[in-house]
Amino acid sequence: MTSFSRRRFLEAAATLAAVAPLSGVDARAMPLDATAMADALTRGRTTSSALVEAAIARLERVNPKINAVSFKDYDRARALAARRPGGPLAGIPTLVKELAAQKGLPWTEGARAYKDRIADKDTPIVTVMAEAGLVSIGRSTSPEFGLTATGEALVNGPTRNPWNLDHSSGGSSSGAAAAVAAGVVPFAHASDGGGSIRIPASCNGLVGLKPSRGRTRDAVKLTRIVNISVNNCVSRTVRDTAAWFAAIEATGPDANYPPSGLVTGPSGQKLRITAAAVNAAGLMPDADVMAVFETARRMLTKFGHQVTDGKPNWDGASVSDAFLTLWGTGAGMNIQAVSKYLGRAAGPDDLEPLTFSMAAIGTKGGEAGLAKALATLTDLQQRYLSQFETIDIFMTPVLGKPPARIGEYAPTVPYEQMADRLAAYVGYTPVENVVGAASISLPIGESRSGLPIGIQFATKPGGERVLLELAYALERELEWYRRKPPLWVGG
Repeated sequence: MTSFSRRRFLEAAATLAAVAPLSGVDARAMPLDATAMADALTRGRTTSSALVEAAIARLERVNPKINAVSFKDYDRARALAARRPGGPLAGIPTLVKELAAQKGLPWTEGARAYKDRIADKDTPIVTVMAEAGLVSIGRSTSPEFGLTATGEALVNGPTRNPWNLDHSSGGSSSGAAAAVAAGVVPFAHASDGGGSIRIPASCNGLVGLKPSRGRTRDAVKLTRIVNISVNNCVSRTVRDTAAWFAAIEATGPDANYPPSGLVTGPSGQKLRITAAAVNAAGLMPDADVMAVFETARRMLTKFGHQVTDGKPNWDGASVSDAFLTLWGTGAGMNIQAVSKYLGRAAGPDDLEPLTFSMAAIGTKGGEAGLAKALATLTDLQQRYLSQFETIDIFMTPVLGKPPARIGEYAPTVPYEQMADRLAAYVGYTPVENVVGAASISLPIGESRSGLPIGIQFATKPGGERVLLELAYALERELEWYRRKPPLWVGG
C-alpha cells in the first residue's frame, strides 16, 4: 500500500479548511457538508464528538423508514471521536458499506449465510479510511455480494429511497446513498464493480465518482482486467467527493498515475465530449432520462465545450455476454466461499435465487467460456480507450430509467424474467469497470415525478481531475445541493 505521510495529511487538512467555502460559492447556500464540518473543527467551533452524536441522532430518526444501516457502530464511533483522530478528514462521521470487513464487526456481505459472521481483520479500504481520520457510525446495506442494482437483500429487507419510499435507492451502495441523501452523514463509503457507486448516486441525487482501476491506496496492485471493483464515496457536494478522493488516492513511487491532489474548482479547459444516449445493447433511455441528458448536453455547449453525438464503438451484445460471464464467475466464487464457511453445500435458505442464477451463467461455458469472455473484454478495453485519442469525455446516462420501484428488480424475481429489464435499466455503467476508466455520476435533473436522474461522464484512466473540474462547473450552474428529498433529517 502506498504510504501517505503525516505531513501530507496535515497539508491536505489545511488546504481543505482553506477552501471552505470555495471561491465563487455563497457560503450561505452550501449545506453543512464534510468540508464545512472540517472547517468548523479546524476553527474550534465544534468537536468530533458533537458531529458524531448529531449523526447518530439523525440516523435514529430516519433509519426505521429507509433501512440504510444494518449494524450501528455507535460505541466505537464515540470512543474514536473522543480520541480526536488525525488526518485530512479527521473526526467527520461516515458509514462503511457492509461488503467491506471491519475487524470485530458483523460481516454479512448482504447474505443470510453470513448473518453470524464476525470479521477478523479490516479490508484495506477500511484501513485507508481510518488513516484519513473518518469515524464510521455504522455499516450500510448492500444487496447480496453487491450483485445487483437494487438494495433488497433478504437478510436486511429493502433499502428505500428518501425521495420516494416506494422506490429503490439503487445498488449496490444502497444504504450509503440513502443515508447521505437523507442527510444522516455528509458522505459515505461506496464501492463499484459494475456501477455500484454511480447507480445509487443517480437514484438519490448525489455525486458518485468511480476512480480508475488501481488508483486508490487500497488497490495499487489491483490492475488486471478482472479487478473491476473500486472504492470511493457518495456525497452531496463535489468538494466533499474531491476531499475524500484526495485522502485515499495513491501517491509516491507505487502510484499507477500522477496524483490529482485536492481539486478545488473548475478549470477553463474546453473539452471534446462525445454524447451517447444509446447503451451498449442498442437501447435508448426513456423520455425522462433523455430529457435530462439533453439538458446536460445544452449546458455543456453553453460552457463552450465541443459536444458531438456518438455511440459505443464496440459490439454491445458480445460485451454484455462477456461481462455476465465474468460477473457470474464471481457469484460462483462467492457460493464456494459460503459452502466452505458452512461446511456444506450452500442452499436456498443460505443464498438468494439471483446469486445461483448468476453463478450458472458464469459456469455455462466452462473454462473456455471464461477465456473467451476475457478476450472479448480485453478487446473492449482497447476499443474504449482508443476513443480518448480524439475526445476528452464520453457522456452517457447512468440508468435507462428513473429509480425503479421496490420489487421490480428484487433478488427473488426469476432471472429469465428480469434479464430484459436489467438490459434496459443498467446497460451503461459496467463498461468503465472493465476498462478501468474514471467516471462520475452527477445529479443533473429529475423525472417528471420528482425522482433524481444522473448523467455519467467518463474519461481515460487517471483522469479524475478533469471529471472533478467539470463537476464543479456543472454544480455551480445547477446547485444540486439545494435539492432535498421529502425525507430529510440533515442541517
